[in-house]
Amino acid sequence: MAKARAWTGLILSVLLLNGCLGHRLTGAQVLQRAQEALGDVGACHVVLDIEMDTDLLKDSLSVDLWESPPDRFRVQVLSAVNPQLRGLAFATDGDQSVSQSGQTHEVTVGPADLVKMPLVVRSLIQAWREWIQTADVQQTRVIARERESGLVVYKLEVSLVQDGYAQYWIDVRQWWVRQVNYRDELLGTGTIRVREIECFDELPDAQFELEIPDGATITEVTMEDNPPLTLEEAQRAIGFPLRTPGYLPPGSEFVVAYQLDKNVALVYGGERSFTLVQGPYIGPVPQAKATPIALRGRQAAAISDQERGGVLLTWRDGELQFSLAGSLAQEELVRIAESLE
Repeated sequence: MAKARAWTGLILSVLLLNGCLGHRLTGAQVLQRAQEALGDVGACHVVLDIEMDTDLLKDSLSVDLWESPPDRFRVQVLSAVNPQLRGLAFATDGDQSVSQSGQTHEVTVGPADLVKMPLVVRSLIQAWREWIQTADVQQTRVIARERESGLVVYKLEVSLVQDGYAQYWIDVRQWWVRQVNYRDELLGTGTIRVREIECFDELPDAQFELEIPDGATITEVTMEDNPPLTLEEAQRAIGFPLRTPGYLPPGSEFVVAYQLDKNVALVYGGERSFTLVQGPYIGPVPQAKATPIALRGRQAAAISDQERGGVLLTWRDGELQFSLAGSLAQEELVRIAESLE
């Protein structure tokens, strides 16, 4: 009898720890368990069903993803509405990348800084992990606790910058993410559903190699294919009017421009150097490090750059996103940003 009571007590303890029998956890507790679950695995194979609606792209796609954070992943778009995304395949080890067009079977090989998959797709396939790993406990709350498909599921809402949010469906059996509903200033609105998930301590290198089909046209690019440009050359290379600062800190001057995919980086050197990047989509904002500020009548994000002793500002204005970074005080960078014309 004593042994039976002991086993009963143990079972009750396990059930309570797993969110059953009415025991409800706080948002901070659920977030901690989800972060620990992701931190315990080194690599994952995931099939994602994504509904996205951005200023530039609206689509429904399914993606097969092999991921080993922070830099290694292989992606295959299984289905999509947009013909340019349908059949897209991409692999990178952080240094070299391979990209394959599903439409033309053209393959591009080169440095990871030059060969990239569409930024909005890359951001969304990483968001299901990244947003929750960088979430602020103080900005996290439980909005529901339900049973779905035999699992107890917590619905957790975390705040993103610029009044955005991500709502996570997290099961209490493994504390893994099952679904994300989001609204983000840069990524628009949408849903990410985790159809399948399997995690490992590590994955072999061969798992991140992209199989190139027979007869594919292969193009190799190098850093020399991204030459330095003048302002006039940069303007001719892109499809939107470049904006340049009307105000420059004393000792600063324009040095060179670079085309980065569909974006342009303007480099200013001298005693007080900074870099201005602008384009349709630059990338997601590290949520945990961002502070909302007002800029040019819009909400922007300021991120302290500890390594360089400066600040990065990022904001969106119409169809363009901007980032401004340098070893300058935040007030000085704001003044530069507000002078763009």
